[in-house]
Amino acid sequence: MKTILIPIDFSAHSYHSTHFGLELAQRIAARVVLLHVIPPSLPAFGSLVAVNTRNIVLHDQMTNALHRYKNELGTYQRQYGLTGVPVSTCLVVGQPASAILEEATTEDVAFIIMSTVGAANDWDKLVGSVTSAVAQRANRPVWIIPNAVRLDSPRQVAYFADLGGNEVSCINQVINLGERLRATLNVVHVSPLDNEEFAVTEALIELFDDTYSSDRITFRHLTDGSVAEGIEAYVRSHWPDVIVLAHRNRGFVEAVFHLSLIRHLSLTTKRPLLVISKPG
Repeated sequence: MKTILIPIDFSAHSYHSTHFGLELAQRIAARVVLLHVIPPSLPAFGSLVAVNTRNIVLHDQMTNALHRYKNELGTYQRQYGLTGVPVSTCLVVGQPASAILEEATTEDVAFIIMSTVGAANDWDKLVGSVTSAVAQRANRPVWIIPNAVRLDSPRQVAYFADLGGNEVSCINQVINLGERLRATLNVVHVSPLDNEEFAVTEALIELFDDTYSSDRITFRHLTDGSVAEGIEAYVRSHWPDVIVLAHRNRGFVEAVFHLSLIRHLSLTTKRPLLVISKPG
């Protein structure tokens, strides 16, 4: 049975990601693991005893909180016919992003599903940075859920392709997603206005369009001042239900730019965002 990992912090946003994860788990016959990470405490004035006492108390409190959270989910599962999805809990101590990625590897999860609080202020950016860090480093798909959304509601998926690496693998992954959601797929590539390989890019888009001839898939090549501006302009005008990005191993300068794009969108997205790993 596949496994879906859902890190939670007991906020309202956590319920959004958990509800979405339960629906996805039922769709793909998976189990759900709810993970809460307790950041490690530092000794106060050299007092290890005080730190250990606080850690024990905090661990007990979080264990009880996880138990209550799971019980509340049981009510949601019964209400929406999701009682067939097995749910377990996990509580670990560590740095949040690293602990989430380690647990994802240990459980060999099919998806990580996380919430985002946006980036309205500095505190939101700090909290959201955990989601952003996981999305940039994970070697498996990461769903980022900004608000309440039912899995049956998405009808239009936009995958923003960079046309590098194994793009065919990513397009096939997104096609599979579109089929599961019964949604149309728009593959969009954005080139900066000063792109010197415009003609080559146009030819690639036309090749993909010919190869994947389908009423449910379209390919588009757009230009804008920057890739980020082009993606945001497309989202504002077309309002896709799901946004998909891919990350891969790159040179240092290219990686810094591309990962900053993933970080930016994971902090600001108003639509569900899926970040997948691209081979090559």
